[in-house]
Amino acid sequence: MSDHPEVDTHGSPEFLAHQTFEVDAQVQGETRTRRNKKYPDLISVPDKNTNTLYDLYTRHKDSDRNFLGLRELLADGKRGDYKWITYKTACSRAANIGSALVGLGAKRGDRVGIFSINRPEWVISDMACMNHSFVPVALYATLGPNAIEYVVNHSEISIILCEGKNVDKMFTLGSTTGIKTIISYDKQTEATVNKFKDINIDVISLEDFEKTGEASPQPHDPPKPEDLCTLLYTSGSTGNPKGVMLTHINMVSEVAGAHYSPANMTPEDVHMSYLPLAHSFERAVVSLLCYIGGQVGFFSGLIPELFNDIQVLRPTFLVGAPRVWQRLHDKLWLTVNHDSWLKKFLFNWGLNSKQAALKAGGATPIWDKIVFSKTKEKLGGRVKFILSGSAPLDPKLAEFLRACFCCPVVQGYGLTENVGGACVGYPEDNEVGHVGPPLACTEVKLVDVPEMNYFSTDKPFPRGEVCLRGPNLFVGYYKDAEKTAEDLKGDGWFHTGDIGRWNDNGTLSIIDRKKNIFKLSQGEYVAAEYLESIYVRSPLVSQVFVYGDSLNSFLVGVVVPDFEVLEKLVQAKFPALNPKDQQALAKSKEIYTEIMESFEQCAKDAKLFGYEKLKHIYVEHEAFTEDNGLLTPSFKPKRPQLKERYQSTIVELYRWYKEKHPEM
Repeated sequence: MSDHPEVDTHGSPEFLAHQTFEVDAQVQGETRTRRNKKYPDLISVPDKNTNTLYDLYTRHKDSDRNFLGLRELLADGKRGDYKWITYKTACSRAANIGSALVGLGAKRGDRVGIFSINRPEWVISDMACMNHSFVPVALYATLGPNAIEYVVNHSEISIILCEGKNVDKMFTLGSTTGIKTIISYDKQTEATVNKFKDINIDVISLEDFEKTGEASPQPHDPPKPEDLCTLLYTSGSTGNPKGVMLTHINMVSEVAGAHYSPANMTPEDVHMSYLPLAHSFERAVVSLLCYIGGQVGFFSGLIPELFNDIQVLRPTFLVGAPRVWQRLHDKLWLTVNHDSWLKKFLFNWGLNSKQAALKAGGATPIWDKIVFSKTKEKLGGRVKFILSGSAPLDPKLAEFLRACFCCPVVQGYGLTENVGGACVGYPEDNEVGHVGPPLACTEVKLVDVPEMNYFSTDKPFPRGEVCLRGPNLFVGYYKDAEKTAEDLKGDGWFHTGDIGRWNDNGTLSIIDRKKNIFKLSQGEYVAAEYLESIYVRSPLVSQVFVYGDSLNSFLVGVVVPDFEVLEKLVQAKFPALNPKDQQALAKSKEIYTEIMESFEQCAKDAKLFGYEKLKHIYVEHEAFTEDNGLLTPSFKPKRPQLKERYQSTIVELYRWYKEKHPEM
């Protein structure tokens, strides 16, 4: 497309009523293809001069505006204010790193590993690779040593840029991979350097590496739009990670789609970067901020400290998964429930009044001033919208967030294979429970899934598997033609495995997942992820794993409580229990009963069928995390790993319940 339209900063009532339009002819078993109504032609670049990620990164190369920020580490070990690197400084450091990589013998198209949490050096390393058409490959510790070794070997990495604490993790891999050089973001001891020398791997500090590049500058060798930009390995829940091949046009078209769709970003915007840069979504968000000249502040490295970082940075928007927002909701309610009766009364009155007003399209300036100005400050005070992704967001939770934090709450939908973003809701749209229309770079259709009774002809709302196409769509899986052919059909459509529904205003809702459906012994199909999203609404729990199989007629589960909430409950209701002993609480009959009663209420509120109710649960005191291998970095449960870990527990849950209820 030649000349792009001006960014439309507001969704007009006419647009919000009909957000998509249909293209192409009707095909049996499919809905017609839909695009964003504002963009009849798909957009592939944000402007005529930005065709690669190199173009995007160097767009502000002479700017003294702040770009990358990290909180200063004080002498007492605490974090201070944010310290910033300008665009000019970042580009200069990237030039030095890129030159040093050339000096090591790296050539155009070579894969270069980046193994670090989010920090300024991650982005600068990525910029350095773009200068010479190297292909960065993101690694992250939660892949586990076997998966890391697989990725290093599969992508043929010989050079890794690595944060200090991850250097030792590479030692056990060294003898089984082609790694030759590790550039450490942080100083290493002489003993560590010598240890790696013994296995023929050089360890160089980033500071020294940059000096080497500065002393021997190399001319840039910019990529072409169709060149491979990055390999992103999806963590997945089964098997080895898949290497998603994303080109430069894939990356910049995603930026274009977000820029010309609902994002409406300006150079004054500030982003809190904590979702892994090893994932396409965070890469896309950081790229968008770089394109418009905004600021990217990084979290301190500890998720429990995230909201403290947010209050210091004061971002202008926030992105996260439903689990993050549920946690925020629970913490806020915990505070409210232990305030004075007057404050609690005012909060509930204000919340009910504001939610009713928002649904009617109104506002509540008085309630915002006397109640919600305080909750708004918990996120820094200037968040203009919240974006939720990774999994469907409970509409009730969305309405709560919108009221308490005085900003729109929108959902997005995408996968690694389309750079993390296919659809995003418009902040002006007051409806909840959908992920908006396609971005300006994406088109969507739904395909029948007869085995699950989802059809494009369903009335009043067509349903089916979500299929995506557009310039932001990946070109295939690295060294895996069979999987590529399975997911990426010959006509360019990517079959996601997600089940969607078109709504009457043209927005898309994600309602199910093909892979996480199982059949109970009496023939009913159960959607595990959906049920987990229902039960996690209980204020007493933070995580739920629902299990069932075709050998049994009912469901069981493993539940991790919210111990902050339990502590208050125990103090008020069960004084004989020790509120600080989490293991003992998890084993107590009292807590089991409280959780099961709360689940019964969740099931009733959601109008679940009898076979969708959990009949028995195991209360676990240890959370599901990335470190113990039970969560992906995007906070999704790893179902095979959960099943394996709790296999004996599941067997015991079924045995006990059947003894008590022989009719089952």
